[in-house]
Amino acid sequence: MDYKDVLKDLKNKQLKNLYLLYGTEYYLMDHTMDTLKKGIVDPSFEQFNYQMIDGKEANINRIINACETLPFMGNKRMVVVKDLECFTGKRNNISEEEEKNLLEYFKNIPDTTYLFFVSKQDVDQRKKIVKAIKSYGDIIVCSKLLEKDVYKWIQKSFHKYNKEIKDREIVLLVEMIGYLDKNSQKTLEDLDQEIHKLCSYVGDRKTILKDDIEILAPKTIENNIFALVEAIGTKDVEKALYLFNDMIMEGEAETKILYMITRQFRHLFQIKIMENQGYTPMAIAPKLGLKQFVVKKYLNQARNFNIQTLKKSLEVCLSTDEAIKKGRMDGKVGMEMLIVQFATKSKKAY
Repeated sequence: MDYKDVLKDLKNKQLKNLYLLYGTEYYLMDHTMDTLKKGIVDPSFEQFNYQMIDGKEANINRIINACETLPFMGNKRMVVVKDLECFTGKRNNISEEEEKNLLEYFKNIPDTTYLFFVSKQDVDQRKKIVKAIKSYGDIIVCSKLLEKDVYKWIQKSFHKYNKEIKDREIVLLVEMIGYLDKNSQKTLEDLDQEIHKLCSYVGDRKTILKDDIEILAPKTIENNIFALVEAIGTKDVEKALYLFNDMIMEGEAETKILYMITRQFRHLFQIKIMENQGYTPMAIAPKLGLKQFVVKKYLNQARNFNIQTLKKSLEVCLSTDEAIKKGRMDGKVGMEMLIVQFATKSKKAY
């Protein structure tokens, strides 16, 4: 299950009495727990009917006693246990026998109690407690949102500030922050901070513009490399050199920049060939391990090059890399020469 499933259960009054929530999206996890709390517990009696327990310090008896307590002036009681060590392999405060008693108790949780375990660490799926929760309740994984879901989430987030943002600006924001990039460590919390910053920046203006995002959003090296190759493709030598030197000033190594440029040209070369063979962006994306929107970006950029140019560019990148690594060429000088060579040649010149 994901967070939408448990919120649907809440809305349909079909909540189970036992859940485990875990995953990398802590922001999403906290939001889900807040929504559940509002749906289960009357705010007027929250101090009586809501109990949060630190799993690193609690013993099993305390958890069971919290669940056995009857709700006060209400029908339901919510007990949340955070970071219980049983899920991770550690066992500092709970013995194996105590854990066994807790698993047995899962069969008898009162109908008036909703017990939620929340873990912000990796969960070992082989653990008996995880298997028991799966048997008697449900497991909710709060992982990174999918492409279509993150776009909806961003739009709703801007609406909370009474701001409007168009689809193309949403795509730009996601790209600039790198939320959907492979191996990206960016989370919804990072997106939320950027949304708050943008809304504060535009003041009373209702619509978020492309310029606002380009001014404020952090630029990843992937964004800068894309812009650099774009400048090369449009033969804008000045801009290409500016972007390169800006990355150097930010502390990026010449070898890393060259590696990223080479990778970019490789993707463009592969995508160009596949497009010529009749593949759609939807078909290309899984074959190259890229997001569909990234493939569309590359297809647009690939129009600045032909296949022969891209092949030659790859060869020049590899020979430059070898010359730098073997000390035959200074890294910065070699990169600047490569950029000037690429950006001053015509599409069919090399």
